[in-house]
Amino acid sequence: MKVDERVSTFFNGQLKQVFVYLTSRCQLRCRQCLYKPLLTSEYDDLSFDTLSELLSIFKNYGAFKLSFLGGEPTLYRDSKTGKTFSDIVVAGKQLGYTLVRADTNGQFDEKFLLNEKTKQLDELTFSLDGSTSEVHDAIRRKIGAFQNCINRIRQAVELGYRVQITSCVHRNICGDVETGVRQIEEMIRLCDSLGVHSLNFHPILKVGIARDNWIDNTEIEPEVWLTVYRQMINRLAIIDHNVDVRLPMRYIESDLAKDEHNYCPLRMGERVLIMPDGQLKICAFNIGTPYCFARFNCDSIEYELVNNEYERVDKQKMGCSFQVSPNGLSALCMSYKPNQNEAVWNELKRGGLV
Repeated sequence: MKVDERVSTFFNGQLKQVFVYLTSRCQLRCRQCLYKPLLTSEYDDLSFDTLSELLSIFKNYGAFKLSFLGGEPTLYRDSKTGKTFSDIVVAGKQLGYTLVRADTNGQFDEKFLLNEKTKQLDELTFSLDGSTSEVHDAIRRKIGAFQNCINRIRQAVELGYRVQITSCVHRNICGDVETGVRQIEEMIRLCDSLGVHSLNFHPILKVGIARDNWIDNTEIEPEVWLTVYRQMINRLAIIDHNVDVRLPMRYIESDLAKDEHNYCPLRMGERVLIMPDGQLKICAFNIGTPYCFARFNCDSIEYELVNNEYERVDKQKMGCSFQVSPNGLSALCMSYKPNQNEAVWNELKRGGLV
């Protein structure tokens, strides 16, 4: 595969992680889904051979963490070769990725986790958007989704998988500060009872990007989240819990902003997102838009000339270039989670980059 020199120069030695959106197919149609406008019932799954070549190239640029997403990644199947999700897991491990993981809605059947190839995953992350079926099923738009997910989490823990939960913080559980703090603590207690390793929160916010148009009124207020965040940072120091909790800051008062708040994967070149439609992106806020860094096919990777997301970055602006900042606040990258215990963050910290 031929690689545009501008692409290789940008990523080589900087790249740490690869996010692969294996398919745009999914069993659910969740209200807050960032991928919603791209979801389809048609097969658009990535070619196994092309994907394997891309993963080899990015591994050589320095990537060590590999995440599979979608759609629902466990549905992946290459229509030409018949290769499935478990096969691409094995391919990633064979290429030398030391942390291979997947994000799932947990709606697969119990046989899935028994596959010896699937067991090569280093981490399996389940999406759980509330501590009760009433909350989770409403936002996932499927009765029984909560219990299905809980059953698969318990099975995965019992089988020895390293399990993480990702939880969206949405209006139904964080309409105000008091409710938000209480609901987040309930999620922490649930995770402890399930025996999962870590809990990663994602607040749903309207930030002036295309995705605002399809999150179905699930967003919370920026000021509410910033207060909840600060209260929870203090609470985590005193409440009894075993699960490792990751919280994104998302905002800082503009007059308190420092250089560290300029954390930006686009500026750093530490990640790449492989999309089923041939786009290579860096910023997840550009999912569902024509903006990307490069495009690929089975023969080449070409630098994007028309809608290049990197060229849109405002190098002078504090915080995130693409988000609209509320009055008095600077919007930060959704991946900026100070002091988080996460492999890429830890690597960047060792290199003095965060």
